Amino acid sequence: MGLFKPHAAIETRTVRLDGQEVSYLLKRSPKRRTIGMRIDHRGLTVNAPQRAALYHLDQVLQERSGWLLDKLQEWQTNRLEPMGFGHGEPLLFLGSDIRLCLMAGGLRAKPLLAEDDSLTVKLPDPTDAAAVRRKLEQWYRAEARRHFIQRLEHYSNCMGLAMPSLSLSNARSRWGSCNSRGEIRLSWRLIQAPISQIDYVVVHELAHIRELNHSSRFWSIVEETLPRYEAAHQALKASGERYHRF
Repeated sequence: MGLFKPHAAIETRTVRLDGQEVSYLLKRSPKRRTIGMRIDHRGLTVNAPQRAALYHLDQVLQERSGWLLDKLQEWQTNRLEPMGFGHGEPLLFLGSDIRLCLMAGGLRAKPLLAEDDSLTVKLPDPTDAAAVRRKLEQWYRAEARRHFIQRLEHYSNCMGLAMPSLSLSNARSRWGSCNSRGEIRLSWRLIQAPISQIDYVVVHELAHIRELNHSSRFWSIVEETLPRYEAAHQALKASGERYHRF
């Protein structure tokens, strides 16, 4: 979505499906009219109208129990282990595999990406995973801002738009958003994706400056700028789990 969503009430619940206890995240929204389900890096999320009765939610989950259990099993099988932030850890940057190289050094030393695709990070204690994570995120954020601004400048010119303001988000549920003031937010984690996928999100959000919806007119603007946007869209959906390891 390119729009900011209204406030949603969130709670963790469990339901018994075919004898199995299943935990899920319940999100209630005053603007939602139907019950929807998705399975992502967090597991099962159920999106429901604000006043939907719990017995009705359970009924819907029971009706979809076969599909849900199959998908949850698939998710458990394929889910990626969280990063350990140790020496030799595989990382992603602009769609390419790079390798984390940890060395002892000053706290202010900047990470350096070498031609052999190793990212050297120096810290007083290279075994401090929390410190490694913080420094890695700082590097990813700086690179994300630099590259995202370049892509925004390029496509805003192509689309005849003024360069919008950019802020980085920590969102895990969407890659970008655009509000009614034309301000764009992009998830810094998107810098792990290939440029084609970044371009899709950039163009998607820029199109919202003209059409603050997902109407046919909106999608025609996206397609006019990126004729093969659907391939990038599908690739992003397929790869999103990897980008959320961080």
